[in-house]
Amino acid sequence: MENSAETNVPADTILNEDETRLLATAKQVCDTLIEPRAEAVDNGDTDARDNLIALADAGLVGVTTSREWGGKGCSGAFQREFTEALTAACGTTWFIVTQHLGSCGTIAGSKNQTLRERYLRDMAAGRHYVGVGFGHLRRKEPMILATQVLGGYRLTGTAPWVTGYPYLSGIIFGASLDTDTDRHVYLYAPAGESDALRSTPPLPLCAMNATATTEVTLHDLFVPEEDFVKWSSREEMARGDFYGIAGATAPPLGCATGALRTLRGVAQKRGDGLPMLPEAVTAFETEIANCRNNARRIADGPKDTPVYQKDALDARAWAIELAVRVSHAAIAAAGGAGNSRLHPAQRRFREAMFYTLTAQTGDILSATVRRLTR
Repeated sequence: MENSAETNVPADTILNEDETRLLATAKQVCDTLIEPRAEAVDNGDTDARDNLIALADAGLVGVTTSREWGGKGCSGAFQREFTEALTAACGTTWFIVTQHLGSCGTIAGSKNQTLRERYLRDMAAGRHYVGVGFGHLRRKEPMILATQVLGGYRLTGTAPWVTGYPYLSGIIFGASLDTDTDRHVYLYAPAGESDALRSTPPLPLCAMNATATTEVTLHDLFVPEEDFVKWSSREEMARGDFYGIAGATAPPLGCATGALRTLRGVAQKRGDGLPMLPEAVTAFETEIANCRNNARRIADGPKDTPVYQKDALDARAWAIELAVRVSHAAIAAAGGAGNSRLHPAQRRFREAMFYTLTAQTGDILSATVRRLTR
């Protein structure tokens, strides 16, 4: 999967009092509402929209938006803690919400003042969800071309992954300029079917299937200049990937934490007959904490040292492998019941696979495989 929100949170500080209270609210929503129905959402028996409403009511879909525009203006420290809490509860909900949170940050950082004025307050309140269609820009061959015309741009091509399409009011598309494919333009467009914008039915996915991720095809879609978001380039995207390697460990670590909860529950249910299960719980708990501390140290540390890239890639690979191992242990402990789509261990195992793939670059792929074959 390519299409996760492209956000690089700033260097982190300790949570302030408001963030501490907000995180407690987030964990309560996750524990009492989102996680208990995660299997139902995953299987399509419950609409993920209810989770989005609960998060919006708690002020949690505006955490990347400044208070000036109706958001919470939360620090990178809060965003990581919130990501771990949400991915530990329900990967589907996180994957839909993170597209929107990334879009809030992107529009907030745009030099287009009118774009912020038109959408950002409603986005922060959860009244206007915006998804993204620009992960494909990492591919060698352009998938969407933009042509500058009088009054704006025309887009033609295909965005292969647009997550949460039924919930979206708008989409930020990334396109390569037809005159210079290494230069990228990001444009906002309403998420509505037309002759110029067509979506497929939701793609059949092994993990996160309930996110209603679709392929969106654009045919000469006109985007007015007033919906311009920003300029970028292949080089800038690569630089963002480089700086964000270790910062993207929160989702797999959240998955590992959720899988550990499942494993702990199975261990308690099975009693004292299998002493290796509580031993595994203790060992994994320690390893998750060590992996988290290591990743955060690298993410918040200097990026201009000779060892940064290797250390960051090793941290990312460790978090990915850890999510897979803990969820695999939960599957093993669950026995035959773990093969049921109604068992949380099965969902977490598939979600761990997803975090292996999301926001993946060639360097991260290599580091992951290298760790698996060490």
